[in-house]
Amino acid sequence: MTDSNARKGRHGLRRYGAAVKDMWRTSLTNWKRFLSIVLITMLGVAVLTGIYAGCRDTLLSADRFYDAQQLYDIQVVSSAGLTNDDVKALAAVKGVQSVQGEHAGAASVKIGGTQHLATINELGGSRLNQVAVQQGALPAKAEDVAVTKRFMVDSGARLGDRVGLTSTDAATGRAITAEYTITAVVLNPTDIANPEGYSTGTFRSQQTASYEFFVPSGSTDAAVYSAVSISVAGARQLDTFSDEYDSRVQTVIDRINDTVTQRREEARSRELERESTLLRQTASQSDGTSSADDGASTAESTAESTAESTVASTDASAAEVQWHITDRASIATFSNLKGDLSSIESIGRAFPVVFLVVAILMSLTAMTRMVEEDRGLIGTYLGLGYGRVPIASRYVVFALAACMVGGALGNVLGFIGIPAFLMKVLEGLYVIPNTAFSFDALYGLGGFVLFAVGVVGATLLACREEMSQMPAHLMRPKSPKVGSRVLLERWGWLWKRMSFLNKVTVRNIFRFKSRLLMTIGGVAGCTALIVCGFAINDTVQTLGAKQYGGVDRYDLLSIAVSDDAASTMRQKLADDGRVNRSVDLRVEGADLLNAVGESEAVRLIVVPDGEDIGDMVDFRPSAEGLSRTFGFSAEAGSRPRLTLGKSGLLVAQSAANAIGVRAGSAVSLRSDAHGQHSVKVQQVYRNLIGSDVFMSESLYKSVFGVAAQDFATNAVMATLKGDGDAQVRYAKDLEKSTAVASASSTVAMERGFSFDLMSAVVALIVALAGSLALVVLFTLSSTNVSERIREMATLKVLGFTDREVHIYVNKEMLLLAFFGTLLGLPLGRVVGGMLTGVLNMSGMFFEVEVHWSSYLISAGATMVFALIVQLFTNVVLNRIDPVSSLKSVE
Repeated sequence: MTDSNARKGRHGLRRYGAAVKDMWRTSLTNWKRFLSIVLITMLGVAVLTGIYAGCRDTLLSADRFYDAQQLYDIQVVSSAGLTNDDVKALAAVKGVQSVQGEHAGAASVKIGGTQHLATINELGGSRLNQVAVQQGALPAKAEDVAVTKRFMVDSGARLGDRVGLTSTDAATGRAITAEYTITAVVLNPTDIANPEGYSTGTFRSQQTASYEFFVPSGSTDAAVYSAVSISVAGARQLDTFSDEYDSRVQTVIDRINDTVTQRREEARSRELERESTLLRQTASQSDGTSSADDGASTAESTAESTAESTVASTDASAAEVQWHITDRASIATFSNLKGDLSSIESIGRAFPVVFLVVAILMSLTAMTRMVEEDRGLIGTYLGLGYGRVPIASRYVVFALAACMVGGALGNVLGFIGIPAFLMKVLEGLYVIPNTAFSFDALYGLGGFVLFAVGVVGATLLACREEMSQMPAHLMRPKSPKVGSRVLLERWGWLWKRMSFLNKVTVRNIFRFKSRLLMTIGGVAGCTALIVCGFAINDTVQTLGAKQYGGVDRYDLLSIAVSDDAASTMRQKLADDGRVNRSVDLRVEGADLLNAVGESEAVRLIVVPDGEDIGDMVDFRPSAEGLSRTFGFSAEAGSRPRLTLGKSGLLVAQSAANAIGVRAGSAVSLRSDAHGQHSVKVQQVYRNLIGSDVFMSESLYKSVFGVAAQDFATNAVMATLKGDGDAQVRYAKDLEKSTAVASASSTVAMERGFSFDLMSAVVALIVALAGSLALVVLFTLSSTNVSERIREMATLKVLGFTDREVHIYVNKEMLLLAFFGTLLGLPLGRVVGGMLTGVLNMSGMFFEVEVHWSSYLISAGATMVFALIVQLFTNVVLNRIDPVSSLKSVE
């Protein structure tokens, strides 16, 4: 009994060993199918992981940089400054790890003969908000200063040069210029925009920003801090871009609001009231002395005037003490980076779905044909007693091995190749030191498993039908598909005029219905991806013309260096005689915040009461709902015009989309000059580039508490005479005036607009979609030939030349590719509209546009791919031996 069992065991091992050898031979003889599955899986996994990994690696690198520089988690500012008592109260809040008072002062710096805003920051010792040294060494002496790369680029300065910073003395009100020596170029973690890249493009450089300078710690002995920075316990261990981080920081913000804010606001208000009382007493004594002495000097009069203004300022501060608590989301470059990468990542989440569907369809086609070719062998194995599981494993292992190879190659491309490409492009927008690649095991293995399940599932589905039949039936040749009448035959006037071979082609197309559906579906998916890529590209390319020729109807926006210089600037514009019509405005830089504290840097434009700028800016409602999502909104010119009211803001669609606000939303405006104040959104108007917010003079005064006599315009919006080149030259000449801070020509902005980041992503998408189209067509063509070898051999025996056989076979595939292309064109338009409709990028709104040339290029590219594949197919057809092919059944 034992010997019998041993013999059976050895026989079973030999039997299954033969099956394993046969499995290996199958892999070698079916290398084309193996290669097809490898390539489809590789492309799918690469698309699934690549864009995600590139965005993730960039965010992780930014997170490491923020942690290394100990960027604040929370920052508190007050309309009346913050004291050491405030610092102590904040440090006592549960969840606060450390606090640091910040000293910063407003100043101005001269660049190219023009004064520009500047901020002098005191370095925070060795704790929070440390700058990263890019060149030189941090200042150690009071007369030394560190500057940013932006200042070096704009001014042309070098290390060791002297720079003069002009500030106002708080005691005398006089302007004082101090000279500093540049010892270092630093990167401020609150501003990682690349000053030498395309982040300086028009869609993010319209708001005025000050140059930042950094002096040694202890350079000022001011008792009041401009801000207090806070680090939250445990936040450093979290990803700063994650929801968990936001939740932890928000918890501490809520505790500060609940336990500290109101108490310290009231305490600070009482302190200021006491100071105001003392100042009044001092001023009264000075008045008495002055009245008794008619010979008071001019200096004493100036001191009295300064004292009076100080009293008034202190009274105002005491009445308006208000804390504003923000987190990292209020940092413009932080929000921009997060928004940009989220938008790119949304593209990366959509495209793998198409790749997965195509992979399953192509795998089902390839494996079904492979199983059908082996039906005689499967019947033999079943007749010899092999179970269905070992037989099916022959094909499952084949498909799984192809998926493993493709998945490994896809992960290499997805976690190294594509991220390297994206990081290189992102360098043009942001400066993030020490970027590095990382492997997300869950995502990488998950992508492989996803495609493996789809491909193996298709393989099992293909095996199920064949193995459900009896062995004797499987060992007989499969009956050819029965032809049938097609719909075209009912159109006698057309059918009668078709040649015999064309009639055969039509019947063959509908005879192989699975091939019909697979080919049309696969080609349509690939064409749709290509169209989608071109849709995004066309949308970006037309933004400049739509914005500066459609929305912005003015030719020039000139901003004065100061309110006092505005009259000089207006006089120069009048004397030059180049202006057709002009409107005086007030332009300021500000931050627009939504209800949850997310911010967008905006350009605040205040329109004087009684002025109508409808001919300068075309205010139209923004698209909403499904029309916005799919990109099929009505033409902008057919929408009603909007009029700026006195109760709310007109917010640019690009800014509103970035932080998710709409008409009627409660928002806040925050600026260095006025603090933070709440206001309503009247309407969101169509705007594609830049982040402008318009408000009326009345609303500006009421929101910010500006007296009528203190309101002044500082900018001029104008239409100009002459052609585009003349307007550009005039704007450049105007900027040379000492009274002008900036002069923006819309013609120059339209010509200079570019967005290389999105163009690079589009190029990547189109390249991957084209590669997928090639693989799909190659798989379908090889499958088509392999299942019709006997038919081709018969044609050769009947006297068909090689060229006639090529036409006979290729005509069917080209027709199917053509129909798939026709279906893919509108499908790509819909998908492209959906993708661009959900992109959420700071300073830009994507209004979908697809040129007819893009449709033609997409269709032409797909058909060219089909023709290229046919060249390889022709080689296979030429090698068919009629005798051996017709004897293959025997």
